[in-house]
Amino acid sequence: MQKKVILALLMAALLAGGAFAQGFSMSAGAGMLFDLSSNNGVKYDGGYSGMRILSLGFFGFFDATYAEVDVSFAYGNIRGMGDGDVRGYDSRVMQLGFTFLGKYPFEVGDFIIFPLLGFDYNMVVSHTVAGYADPHYAKLSQLGALAGVGADFYMTDSLYLRGEGMFHLRFPSTAMREAASAIDGAATFGMGPRLKAAVGYKF
Repeated sequence: MQKKVILALLMAALLAGGAFAQGFSMSAGAGMLFDLSSNNGVKYDGGYSGMRILSLGFFGFFDATYAEVDVSFAYGNIRGMGDGDVRGYDSRVMQLGFTFLGKYPFEVGDFIIFPLLGFDYNMVVSHTVAGYADPHYAKLSQLGALAGVGADFYMTDSLYLRGEGMFHLRFPSTAMREAASAIDGAATFGMGPRLKAAVGYKF
């Protein structure tokens, strides 16, 4: 599953680059990201058990006027939320992310503003609970959808600052779907903000 998703995202990146290579501006850059996702869990008769994932990381991106592709690496803290003992749950994850966004730029004063819409795949590469490695870490990986707005501020003809704010909707992970099936419950979506700040360079 992970290999298929990553290949699909890489194909989208190649298509975007090929489609916009002629007559469109291209740029690349790097920056930091913040992602807070709540409600990743299971609803069942009489209760709810879920996870709040707080992630901080860095990313590199390629931009082709109407499309942005980025690869990120982030460290995440998972806290339990819901009923019973789950509130005391605390673990750590390392995540590799692949994102494809469509965008449409507008000039507004000194800024270029662009709405964003796209999808991402958050691949968990390690999960540690109370100092012990979880062998089933891959089951926490999630597909997601993103929507929001970004802005570029050019400091020179080529160098610019970029900021993006998006709503991140995460689809239930394999771990949550399996947990829901085991107790005859329903897996829930994760949701929350994703904020990014970067420096880019126009070719």
